[in-house]
Amino acid sequence: MGERYIFRQDLNSIRNCFLPGGLISFKMPDLHEQVKKLILREQLIHDGDLVIIAVSGGADSLSLLHILNELRLEKFISFSLYVAHLNHGLRGKQAGDDAEFVRYESKKAGLPCTIGEVDTLTYGKRRRLSPEDAARRLRYRFLEQLATRIGASCIAVGHTRDDQAETLLLNLLRGTGLDGLTGMKFKRATGEDACALIRPLLETSRKEIERYCQQKGLFPRLDETNLDTRFLRNKIRLELLPSLEKEYNPNIREKLARLAHLLSSDRDFLQGAAARRLSQLISGEETGSLELDGEALVREQEALQGRILRLAIERLTGMIPREVGHRHITSILNLCREGSPHGVLHLPFGLKVFRNYHKLVMSYKEQLPPGILAPFTLAVPGKKAIPGREAVLQAELVGPEKLSWPPDSRKEAYLDYERVVELAGGETNPDPKSTALKLLVRTRCEGDRFYPLGAPGKRKLKKYFIDQKIPLKEREQIPLVLAGEEIIWVTGKQISHVCRITEKTKRALVLKLVSIKAGVRS
Repeated sequence: MGERYIFRQDLNSIRNCFLPGGLISFKMPDLHEQVKKLILREQLIHDGDLVIIAVSGGADSLSLLHILNELRLEKFISFSLYVAHLNHGLRGKQAGDDAEFVRYESKKAGLPCTIGEVDTLTYGKRRRLSPEDAARRLRYRFLEQLATRIGASCIAVGHTRDDQAETLLLNLLRGTGLDGLTGMKFKRATGEDACALIRPLLETSRKEIERYCQQKGLFPRLDETNLDTRFLRNKIRLELLPSLEKEYNPNIREKLARLAHLLSSDRDFLQGAAARRLSQLISGEETGSLELDGEALVREQEALQGRILRLAIERLTGMIPREVGHRHITSILNLCREGSPHGVLHLPFGLKVFRNYHKLVMSYKEQLPPGILAPFTLAVPGKKAIPGREAVLQAELVGPEKLSWPPDSRKEAYLDYERVVELAGGETNPDPKSTALKLLVRTRCEGDRFYPLGAPGKRKLKKYFIDQKIPLKEREQIPLVLAGEEIIWVTGKQISHVCRITEKTKRALVLKLVSIKAGVRS
């Protein structure tokens, strides 16, 4: 192939394999079969699923890539794989080398791969987040957007039993409740299309992963930031857990994972009871508003009160925002118990809570962080309302001879349909009513590049916005239409030169941005 890669390996792991008498003979557990049984038991993957594997290049995710690819080839379940890697922009050349490593491993396995890149520090500063929290949010946002674009059923991540133990201790040190002690689930829903996040290695120890890499001749990348004990999770991994193993219980990781499993049953029971009581406490419901019987709420068992309120918030907003914590739940309960029969609380995430005698009214007006439009797909042909905007995006196919030149660049885009399909990685369909093609619509991300019509080549989208003198606040609100990884239309501004109409165009894709006030409904 003409390519050479030099990858790091944990030398301690290698040294541990040798003794003066030679190579130790491990009695290897069949990790392949172990993961297979877990997938079947927990129903993590089904026939026909397209599974995104999040691969950082480390031992856990690299092992997951190889195990799932072996299972795919075994065809005990018929599923497809797609590799995803996000460069967080935190580690310079090393991060770039990680991305190339993942690209190489994907190619070697015969799997498609998408590499993303973001500016984590800038994102974190804008939103006052720690680098770890900013990286986590960007990573899951990237994976969910990719899942939406390619129609993936689930996203597989390489969390292990050791990660579960670390998570429990981390939550305990932060003062968690029962839910925080149940740790991570094997499977949970995520994203607007209910794409599942799955953890096939959650019963696998890190030692088993290291042995698997040695057995298979895998040479994972080493992220040196994982050795920095300024980060609490690293401190738990490198100092607290080894101390607990040495001084108190050599099987502490296994026991903590077992604790999480046992408590999850209690959590599920309480959650079910809270859901049933919430349905009885709701006295009124409409879009953006939920009315509860506040008097009955404070008479509930204390173990259920907070859960009922969290479920009410989730019902109202579609999620339980991380910004809404224990003190906010306590404030709502205090509002019901004390003082005036009237009152109001302003909570994070656009939430308001009103008390009107015995009624508790919760209202929500969606307030996405600056620059974030909840990503969605646009079928071709089809139309879709833009969330939070009084506008609709429309897509239709016409013959080039029916186009009316010039297009109104403020609300129209004329594109070569076959070229768009090619960029999206699909096949053209002669049926004009086909909705096989789906375009992704989102706002800008760090690292976006765009090829404006008539320009000599691609440039950073940020540079394009600056050249066009588009105000910073407006840049964060402009929807972008993408085919694959290519931005094909900066709505209301410019199309991509890559899919312009030419004399060879057979069918034209017409995109329109239409105001709902003009009478168009999605």
